[in-house]
Amino acid sequence: MPPQDVSPAVDATVLPPGPGAEAIRRALRGPPGRIALRVAAPADAARRRVAVALLAEAGASRGGAVLHAATGELLLTEADPPAAERAATLLARLLGAAPGRLAVPEELAPLAALPGLGPVPPSGPVAPTAAGIEAAADAAPLPALLRRDGVLHVAAGQPRRLALLRLRLSRAALAPHLGAAAEDRDLARHARDRLRARLLAWLADPAQRAGLLGAAPPVPLLVDLPAALLPDAPPAEEDDPPSPAALIAVLSAPEALAEGLAARRPGLARAGWGLAVRGLDAATLGLLAPESLPADLLLLRWSPAFPGRATAAALRRTDPARLVLTGCDGPEALEWGLGMGIARYAGPWIAALMAATRMADCPHAGGCTRALCAARGAAAAPEGRDGCGDLPRLGGLVPP
Repeated sequence: MPPQDVSPAVDATVLPPGPGAEAIRRALRGPPGRIALRVAAPADAARRRVAVALLAEAGASRGGAVLHAATGELLLTEADPPAAERAATLLARLLGAAPGRLAVPEELAPLAALPGLGPVPPSGPVAPTAAGIEAAADAAPLPALLRRDGVLHVAAGQPRRLALLRLRLSRAALAPHLGAAAEDRDLARHARDRLRARLLAWLADPAQRAGLLGAAPPVPLLVDLPAALLPDAPPAEEDDPPSPAALIAVLSAPEALAEGLAARRPGLARAGWGLAVRGLDAATLGLLAPESLPADLLLLRWSPAFPGRATAAALRRTDPARLVLTGCDGPEALEWGLGMGIARYAGPWIAALMAATRMADCPHAGGCTRALCAARGAAAAPEGRDGCGDLPRLGGLVPP
């Protein structure tokens, strides 16, 4: 919701009582040239926590207080202009709308009339600052945090082949670089999203892209992304054919259900972007209509609960060509998927199957193991492939 209008009639020297007004009174005593930030109520608790951290970081050098109102709005009472501008840019990216900027002391006093204005209540242990999170994410070695997951095409009467390649951030590999922040779900998500933005920049550079992908064949690339990182593609005309999807953004189910995504999909397709939805387990499939999701691919997360009637009923309404079964940990997953008409599979058992296929006629197989070949095949960092005697075979994941 937009920030609530407040009458400018509040006198800066006669403020209402309360801790919020006291924080504003302290800010009014300082010199001119400072900036306050007013943020509309964040849509959810996760974004709210990150927004609070960004505001607190921006105001730290000036002693600015982060306040909240009964409307859910957030207010930073003062910050130096460079810190305020940096926070405003990050908040616009996080929330989808730029915060209001107010000159301090000239424009601050009226905000004391915001209803229920007071300090932001603590929401748990003190978290690291947003600056610390971002610095850690920027310093982390991106290739070492990624894994290449091959998606194998399996269908009766057809040779097995690599259908898709998925680049995923490993949370376990990232955690040591974040320290205590890895235990904070919201800030850790913020760090992952920052790394995913770095990944897009790497993929746009041919040399860095080649280093990440190894000798993988030119199949569509799946990358987990927040919806905020999708490009602003122009609307497609009715007679504009879509371009082949070279990059497929993998969104969470809540993001796929967000208003406006379906309308953006044709423009994204024209720009060569595909859409996929991840994390569709048996419970989730019982709560939505998978056939209606505005995505090219639906990434099902295998579990023994999948063979149930409800899952089968939901998937029978969906074109099997849109389905990818991930998390396959044994032949039961493949057997069930083939029975449902699914032809694309990923997961640890599939990775082991691909490793066994590579090793079957590899002249260096005697000095390797299936587990080691699978681990090297999943590495996005060149050093993670060290020791392999046939890098082109390894990079391709599935021999031609």
